[in-house]
Amino acid sequence: MIARLALADLWHERVLFLCSALGCAAVLAPLIVLFGLRQGVVAGLRADLLEDPRAREVVSVVNRTLEPALFRRLEADPRIAFVVPRTRALSATIVIENPSRPGGGTRVELLPTGPGDPLFPGLSAMDTDEVILSATLVERLGVVVGGSVLTSVARTRDGQRETLTLPLRIAAVAPVSALARDGAFAMLPVLLLAEDFLDGTAGPDARPPGLDEARARPFAGFRLHAARLEDVPALDRDFRLAGIEVASRAEAVGALLRLDRNLALLFLAIAGAGGAGYLVSLGVGLWAQVERKRRDLALLSLLGLRRRQLLAVPLVQAASVALAGAALAFAIAGAVAAVLNQAFAGTVTGDRPVCLLTLRMGVAAAAVTLAGALLAAVLAGLRAAGVPPAAGLAEG
Repeated sequence: MIARLALADLWHERVLFLCSALGCAAVLAPLIVLFGLRQGVVAGLRADLLEDPRAREVVSVVNRTLEPALFRRLEADPRIAFVVPRTRALSATIVIENPSRPGGGTRVELLPTGPGDPLFPGLSAMDTDEVILSATLVERLGVVVGGSVLTSVARTRDGQRETLTLPLRIAAVAPVSALARDGAFAMLPVLLLAEDFLDGTAGPDARPPGLDEARARPFAGFRLHAARLEDVPALDRDFRLAGIEVASRAEAVGALLRLDRNLALLFLAIAGAGGAGYLVSLGVGLWAQVERKRRDLALLSLLGLRRRQLLAVPLVQAASVALAGAALAFAIAGAVAAVLNQAFAGTVTGDRPVCLLTLRMGVAAAAVTLAGALLAAVLAGLRAAGVPPAAGLAEG
């Protein structure tokens, strides 16, 4: 009954109700657009980084002697999703050639990989006798996936030139995002064999060691991927503090995170100022409405309405204004977002919307507006509940 009375009163003064809803929408719509811009811009930049498999990569750049215990700690670190040791840069240069084109080999860098490498998310576990070639190298050599290549490393020992040759099968072609130049990825034992051969501890007829044996020795560096974008700056900082020089996208990731935080602060500041102003105006309007209807409220009290029922009248009306204003604000924001997305299409965030509005955002805006309106209506409700029944007789 109270809800029907409150809504009937709003309908009776529908012009005032419409003005109140428009006031709510005038404050809320710009906030929704601002939040949509934050979501669209930051989400677009974040998606660009996430789509780049090297965005979460951290690579050591100076040869060091890193013990197996360090790699065990890195593997146990929850911030690290993937880590693989790396041999010395000079020993990771090999010659790869197409067996059907003898003498046409290309000298390239051999990079380590392993199970779960984020650079190759769709690739199953590789065998030691497999290799991944970059797209440019596949085109240069004229080979295909499933075919074979010959990899070789040469050294001079006691005045004699010796060559270590390994036939490897092409397991996949590395996407350009993973490696844009001529290069190859192989399992760690292959890199260790090339290093041992150049160091003189392995002969030309040697074969790659087992993976467990390979991981039980020191390495010159590593290549790892952070579990989240947010972990990249922290890992970069930790390694540098430990005296390990690394290369990463920490600066770009840090700039994105700072942009996200700054936009969040800007949104909170504007939302706080605008929301506070709206709540004050709504509260004052409801209070004035209670004062204007003291006689009506007193008569309702005489008719038997309890104090808590009178308290509910401004609350129901405030909730109605808030919900109507939120719906109107989201409709206005949707129209503005469509114009912005069309105007900035393909310029700021590529093919993604620059202003991103979702249904969840609309529900959240309505919930926050409703909570604020009810809070602003409490004082007016207490005032309404405090109107004495005798006031109706006195003013009658």
